[in-house]
Amino acid sequence: MIRGENVDLRAVERTDAHALYEWLNDPPVMRGWGSSASAISLAEAQRQIEAWLADEIVHGRPEALVIETAERAPIGLIVLRSERPETRAVELSILIGEPDLWGQGLGADALETVLDACFNGWNLHRVWLRSEAWNARAHRLYTRAGFRQEGILRQAAFLDGRYEDVLVFGLLAAEWAALER
Repeated sequence: MIRGENVDLRAVERTDAHALYEWLNDPPVMRGWGSSASAISLAEAQRQIEAWLADEIVHGRPEALVIETAERAPIGLIVLRSERPETRAVELSILIGEPDLWGQGLGADALETVLDACFNGWNLHRVWLRSEAWNARAHRLYTRAGFRQEGILRQAAFLDGRYEDVLVFGLLAAEWAALER
């Protein structure tokens, strides 16, 4: 368990399949996560969890974390994907799966909590993420956490029948350490 100010993070478990299934089939949640046509089965949610658990063994840290309230209610997900472990870098994805909780600072707390674990607990060098260009609310969250926009992937996403630009943000361990928190 990784404790935040208002949320806690814990490694994903097999029993999280129903929550994952609900989040990944919720159109507003998935649009914010960069997908407009998600429709997965419960079996696919279970397969994804198994893949994350296998990667946890390989990397020596969770690949996916469930965001929980103080009452232990699961409200979201963070995925830390590493394509080349020797770089000590991960691509971060975060979602709050309960739209009525958006705008309450829970995502910011979860993001700061996972970044602290990434840099101070797991000794990572770089955390980066992608975000659709239209998602200004997410961009504000990322820049407040210390991320810098590094580039634009032109028309790299297809959402709601249109191609969208995707922004790339990155944060280095030294930049995280220099932030006043």
